[in-house]
Amino acid sequence: MTARTIYSKLSGLRGQSKSAEPMRTQVSPLAVLAEAGIHLLLAAVLGGAVVFGNRAPLGVAFVAAAGSGLFGGASLVGACFGALTALDFSTGLRYASAAILTFAIHFAFYDWKLLRRPWSMPIVAGGLTAFTGFIVQSQTGWRTVNAVYLVLETALVGAAAWAFRGALAPMARRRRDRPSAAARRVGPLALLCACLTAIAPMEIFGIPMLAVAGVGACALALFVPDKVLGWLGVWSVPETAADIRAQRLVQQKLERTAQAFRTLCDSLRSAFRGPDNDNDVATVFDRAAGRQCRACTLRDHCWKTDYNTTFNALNDATPAMVERGRAEKGDFPRHFADRCIHFPDFVAAVNEELTALFYRRQYNARIRESRAAVCRQYAQLSDLLGEAAAELSRELTPDVIGDRRLRQRLSEWKLDVRAAVYQDGRGLLRVEAEGPQCAALARPSRLKDLSAVLGVPLRVELEGEEAISLIQQEPLMAVAGVAARKKTGETVSGDAGTYFKRHDGKLYLLLCDGMGSGPEANRESTLAVRLLEQLLQAGVEAPRALTTLASALALRGEETGGFTTVDLLQLDLFTGEGELFKLGAAPTYIKKSGEVQRLSGKSLPAGLAEGEPAALDRFSLRLAPGDCVLMISDGVCPGPEDGWLRERLARFSGESPKDLARELVTRDLKEATDDRTALVIRVDRRTQKDQAERAKS
Repeated sequence: MTARTIYSKLSGLRGQSKSAEPMRTQVSPLAVLAEAGIHLLLAAVLGGAVVFGNRAPLGVAFVAAAGSGLFGGASLVGACFGALTALDFSTGLRYASAAILTFAIHFAFYDWKLLRRPWSMPIVAGGLTAFTGFIVQSQTGWRTVNAVYLVLETALVGAAAWAFRGALAPMARRRRDRPSAAARRVGPLALLCACLTAIAPMEIFGIPMLAVAGVGACALALFVPDKVLGWLGVWSVPETAADIRAQRLVQQKLERTAQAFRTLCDSLRSAFRGPDNDNDVATVFDRAAGRQCRACTLRDHCWKTDYNTTFNALNDATPAMVERGRAEKGDFPRHFADRCIHFPDFVAAVNEELTALFYRRQYNARIRESRAAVCRQYAQLSDLLGEAAAELSRELTPDVIGDRRLRQRLSEWKLDVRAAVYQDGRGLLRVEAEGPQCAALARPSRLKDLSAVLGVPLRVELEGEEAISLIQQEPLMAVAGVAARKKTGETVSGDAGTYFKRHDGKLYLLLCDGMGSGPEANRESTLAVRLLEQLLQAGVEAPRALTTLASALALRGEETGGFTTVDLLQLDLFTGEGELFKLGAAPTYIKKSGEVQRLSGKSLPAGLAEGEPAALDRFSLRLAPGDCVLMISDGVCPGPEDGWLRERLARFSGESPKDLARELVTRDLKEATDDRTALVIRVDRRTQKDQAERAKS
């Protein structure tokens, strides 16, 4: 699996997680235990809350609202304890049984979509309360008042279970466990009334305290302004923070995988040794002698008695033979040639062995290159995984003040949206929101209002089903212009280019020129552009992406023999800082404060370079509004004389980069002897008008 494939899959997973679960809550084990204790105490209190004479169904309702996890189990224990201690044994056993059955159904059928609906568990709890009441009432006998009470307590359990879910909303860990806005509004008041009923069983003027508390709660909900309730709700709900536990697990796995690939690379480098080979030219004569002299009658005389003379004769013939690539009769001394009775056959055997030696040398050199390329690929893959792990380690820091301001504004808008504000490692603001009304935040008017509330301009980064991500807008923008002209007689151009902006505010301008022209060159340059764009979009740093591309094209070039020049500009639209990278590309021209600077490199094109970072030409830049960058392929200015081009760029007013690019590629109206491509960008400061037009688009 290549580094590009792994990064593509990582990028895909990263996008799904943002659209599906953009926000989680960070909690410690101690906080979880504390919340479980709260559930247990509340359930115990409600389990003994008596209504309608001697009935206590509120504990069952609380168990239905608490869920099937740890909190649900704690609520079950508390409800059973409260019912069995506050009521007589038979009555307490009835409600404990209803609570156990309610929890069991929720636990056993938790994954059923039907049970995730807001009224599902309230109906289940009410039905089980009615079922256990029917069994008990059948044994004691039926009266009209008992039947009425049974119907009332069944309805009370269903309504209370629905309302209690709203009161427990701040403790919900998953989005699907969070109730509707109406339940969250009514729930705290309903739970307060139920607790008052349990701990203060008293009457006022003969009216039950439950009724008095209910009337007071309704009056509070009706006459207190919504803005005040919303403001209180903002301060009562705890701030959310990024859940980094799963992120840390992924980070650790990536780090271990990166270390494994690094170890594999080191072990391969130590294990790859040069093959045992007879690279010494003397072996050529040994092999030839073994074929021709073995059965010769003069063998012992030449190779034993007169060995020194034979050795010197062959040694004298070696330089000319190696330089020419083959042996000839004149290379050997006359006394040796006259004495050898099989001299022509011996020379032919020497040439065959010399050719075989050259082939073996070439083959072994290719093996060494291929093994080195494999080691480089493993090393680069290790580095890519390490960079991905480092990126995951950059945690988002919650912005408490911005978070409260945002949630207060959402409450004023009455939007069913849960949101949190963070700052990334660069100090840039980020908003993660989820809920059925998230789409409303993408409206231009809402974006403008949120930008004013948080103090920075915002734009939409990702928008999914019931989820949206907003990030800080870049203060700079770039206006680009591209023009191309193919070589005369060709159907397609061998140049390929593109420009795009990454989600972190970095702009990339890319131009590749394939070897030659026509379809083959177009195929090579287009492949290079596509691979680089995918790597950069996946978050790979530009130097790493370029070295990976160079190694991949070098391996590909063993079969196709092609190469591609690469010109890559990286520009941070927050700061104006950038870098220019070159692999055998034509010069790039930078216009700053009316002066034109030429940047040219000495590196080889991708496919010919070794794929090491040192093979790159790198130039640091800092651009300001009004500055321009011009990238060209070598067909625009084929010779060393580029005065006309520098003069034209210096006179460029910046109004239309596209017109300038078109003018440069069509300057010479004669037949084009090479493909011509020009990319021009002008850096500007982003205005509110640009922001509004972008939001509309």
